[in-house]
Amino acid sequence: MLLFIILVLILSIPAVQTKLGKIATNNVNETYKTNIEIGRVGLQFNGDVELKEILIKDYRLDTLIAVKELNTSIVSFKKLYNNKLNFGDIDIQGLVFNIKTYIGSEDTNLDIFVDKFEDNNPKKEPSGFLLSSSDVSIEDGTFRLSDENKESPKILELNDLNTNITDFVIKGPDVKTRINTLRFYDSRGVRVKNLMANFEYTLDHMDFQNLNIETEQSELSGDLRFDYKREDLKEFTDKVNITAQFANSNIQLSELNVFFNEFGSNQKAALSVDLSGTLNDLTANNLKVSTTTNTRIIGDVVFKNMFNKEENNFVLDGNFQNLSSNYNDLTDLLPNILGPAISTVLSKVGNFNIVGSSYITAQS
Repeated sequence: MLLFIILVLILSIPAVQTKLGKIATNNVNETYKTNIEIGRVGLQFNGDVELKEILIKDYRLDTLIAVKELNTSIVSFKKLYNNKLNFGDIDIQGLVFNIKTYIGSEDTNLDIFVDKFEDNNPKKEPSGFLLSSSDVSIEDGTFRLSDENKESPKILELNDLNTNITDFVIKGPDVKTRINTLRFYDSRGVRVKNLMANFEYTLDHMDFQNLNIETEQSELSGDLRFDYKREDLKEFTDKVNITAQFANSNIQLSELNVFFNEFGSNQKAALSVDLSGTLNDLTANNLKVSTTTNTRIIGDVVFKNMFNKEENNFVLDGNFQNLSSNYNDLTDLLPNILGPAISTVLSKVGNFNIVGSSYITAQS
């Protein structure tokens, strides 16, 4: 016990902590040509390792990941030397995660960082890099996604990010984990109170199984998957394929205006649907929508050009088993799209039921 106390005291010396930080990262940096820094490494009285001032730089030597403080226990020091980072519980404070595409580049800084761990770089044998933890908690995190090649470089910014995940594994470029809690504030104005899912990321797909998202006014439940080629991510709305099944979900449609600013105000809907395709060519099969204004929609619908920059090229191609509504309620649902497209003659009909096909554009 006395020896352990002496060891803790020695490891509390800043110069010793700094030296250990360099030792801890040298092997990974030399093997994979990365740029990872750890400011200080210390040992707590409960045996946990304390890492401070962690910085992972991208290929432009800008911040990819920064961590103010990380506390964990190392399961195996022997495996640590062989690039198998087996940790116990991990607690992270002050995480900053910046994914950026620089001017003139097609790949993000994360893509290029991940490439360093692929099977053919820098060694011929399969990547042996492994990082795992049974439980990870993050407090006070920030996530940013930007592309300097776009007119508006800022794509996504999440602040006040807090999460707990279990069974966390990074094996080469692949990531798997169970997200138990995830809450954050989207800078566009939506606060996610909680997100749960079984999450998987690989070089060609991203999967959210048993997904549940709860905001201040909505709850979405189902499965969501993105399939892609790496080079297609820069054209996300046109080339990334989406497969999703949502059921027993309740959506405040005005919250969706952050992403697709066409919904009316104060509209809430119960939703079940199977989605497939890209965001600009999206098929909604087995669609069931029931709004608080008594609009009922059952059918299959194809949405085209929802996120296209060109004006007046939106298309809604529907085959309805039942569409029950009235003129005011239906046009209030998508006022800028359905308002100009639906004849005011329907306003004299009152409530109606429609069975059959409908083809609606932004102009007719």
